[in-house]
Amino acid sequence: MSAVEKLLSTAYNEVGYLEKRTATDLDSKQGNAGQNNYTKYARDYFPTLQGQPWCDMYCDWCMIKTFGKDLAAKMVGGFDAYTPSSAARYKKIGRWFISPERGDQIFFKNSRRICHTGWVEKIENGRVYTIEGNTSSGSEIIPNGGAVCRKSYPLNHPGIAGYGRPRWELAEANNSNRRKYADGWNRNAQGWWYVYDQLDNYHINNAVRINGKLYFFDVEGYCVKNPIIITAESGELERITGERVK
Repeated sequence: MSAVEKLLSTAYNEVGYLEKRTATDLDSKQGNAGQNNYTKYARDYFPTLQGQPWCDMYCDWCMIKTFGKDLAAKMVGGFDAYTPSSAARYKKIGRWFISPERGDQIFFKNSRRICHTGWVEKIENGRVYTIEGNTSSGSEIIPNGGAVCRKSYPLNHPGIAGYGRPRWELAEANNSNRRKYADGWNRNAQGWWYVYDQLDNYHINNAVRINGKLYFFDVEGYCVKNPIIITAESGELERITGERVK
C-alpha cells in the first residue's frame, strides 16, 4: 500500500466521528456527542487545545497515526492546530499547490483568512472529494461543524485556498530497508542532525538531551546554537530557529 493510500485509509476510518460535550467517551465515534469541541484528536496530540476547533488537529492526528510523529512532522513541515500556520508550513517547504492530487491537504478560506482544512480523497468530473474533520455533511464549506465527513466541491470553488502536499517520498523511503544515514550525528553542507533509530528518524523542531548535553534542532532537523524559541499564543511550541552549527 502506498503512503497516500495508508494516510487516506486512516482518514476514512474516522468518518462518522462526532465531537463530544465533555472529555468522556472520546474514543467512541458517536457517544457523548455535543458541541463543545472535545475530541480524541486534541487529547492525543494537542491536550492544551482541548475544546478548540479541531479540523487541523484531525489532519495532524491522521498523519501521526499513520507515519509516527517524527516522520509525519518532516512530511508536512511540522504541526499546528491553526490552519493559516499549517498552510504556511507547506509553503515554507515548497509543497503548496493550486491544483490538487489525491492525498493533498486541502485548505479553505473565508473573506479574511484560511479557516478550514481536510484531506483530498479523489478528483473526478470537475470536483474535488474530501474527508474533513469538524465539519458537517452540507454542500458548502462548513468549519466547526462537529463531525468527520466526506464531502465534495467544484474544483473552481472560490472558497478553496490551495493544497499542501506531504513529502510522500520520505514515507516511501522509510518503508525500504536501505539506510540513508548513520546512527547518531550526521553532517552535510547545511549543518548537523542527529539520527536516533534504525528508521533514519532524526530530531526536528525540538530540544533534546544527548549524552547529558542539551541540543536544539530547527524545523528541518538541523542543530542550532543561540536558539530562538517561538511559541503560539496558546503557549504551544511553534518553531525553533537559530544559527545552524556547521
